[in-house]
Amino acid sequence: METISVKAELRDKKGSKECRRMRLQSLVPAVIYGGKDANQALVVNKKDAFKLLGHSARLIDLVLPNKTEKVLVKELKYNGADEVIVHIDFARVAMDEFINVQVEIILKGIPKGVKEGGVLEHTLKSISIKCLPTAIPEKIEFDVSHLELNGVIRVKDLVLPPGVTTVAGVDVAVAGVHLPKVEEVAPTPIEGAPAEPEVITAKKPTEEEGETAGKAAPGAKPARPDGRSGGQDAKAATAKESKEHKK
Repeated sequence: METISVKAELRDKKGSKECRRMRLQSLVPAVIYGGKDANQALVVNKKDAFKLLGHSARLIDLVLPNKTEKVLVKELKYNGADEVIVHIDFARVAMDEFINVQVEIILKGIPKGVKEGGVLEHTLKSISIKCLPTAIPEKIEFDVSHLELNGVIRVKDLVLPPGVTTVAGVDVAVAGVHLPKVEEVAPTPIEGAPAEPEVITAKKPTEEEGETAGKAAPGAKPARPDGRSGGQDAKAATAKESKEHKK
């Protein structure tokens, strides 16, 4: 396995103000920790820092002023959307001790199911493995050309290099081929089309109810055409007779 070499310098000054000053000089603050030695603040040239992009699982020779150490990149910190590296965390590794790292999964070939109208869904892009530092693979490849429609590849189907084991669940899905989902689209109303008839929910009176409504209540006097009741006419006539009698 090819090893990347990165040069770093020791630094004594710390703090956010000092880190900003270094970044203005195209330098990236860093730190190395782990193992039997104490943590040490470092600084890496910006150009060397770019070598680390995409190589988080690679064993790195960190060249210091007094020695060279085998390390892994534990974290790269970025400056927002600019993707500018602003800090690096290195971890020391012992060559005779097993370590856990994440390795990318690469799918090769065109599945049979895709040729039948399916879509390949790659759900697990990387996998956590355990091995010695010298046995870290650059990637895990898997040929999916045999995968049929509705077929699924799981972690247990992956072929790992000698000396490498996985700490992920064996039944976790890595990829699969499925028919594309069809979204239901609401019909677009046609301009100028007649509106839907109004739905009348009020209850219409039956013939019997209509006849009952048209009849006067028992004891009620029929109404006159002018809207006055018979009772009102009787009172008016009595008052008129009383007035004439007094005369």
